[in-house]
Amino acid sequence: MAILWVILGGFYGIGFGHIFLLNIMITGVSFILGDLYVLPKFENWGATIADFLLVLAIVWLYGNYIIPQLFPVLSVATLSALLIGVGEYFIHKYIDRLLFHQEIRTVDRRTSLSDNSELQTEFGEEIDPPKK
Repeated sequence: MAILWVILGGFYGIGFGHIFLLNIMITGVSFILGDLYVLPKFENWGATIADFLLVLAIVWLYGNYIIPQLFPVLSVATLSALLIGVGEYFIHKYIDRLLFHQEIRTVDRRTSLSDNSELQTEFGEEIDPPKK
């Protein structure tokens, strides 16, 4: 909310009611889609990109259709999405540990392949039909 308040309220004089409603919309959509759906499937990078695109779309649509256009909407939406996306990167790390109990989601292939000392190779006979 602070980022939107500084950008929209501080620089462009948008009222607190518009900023508050915009923040409620971004928080709801971003948490449900970005944090609960995208984060477990695509890790932190995917959820951060999804949140960037969601914030960009929501601020742009809200700025075009609800707020009187007294400012460059696409530039403001891009700047807001970029700053919120940076914050979301760190929030996703926190949510990943707290909600999904994942310390490190990506598998390190170098360590996981070298720790397989208990694996053995199986040998068997080929199953071919008897030759006549």
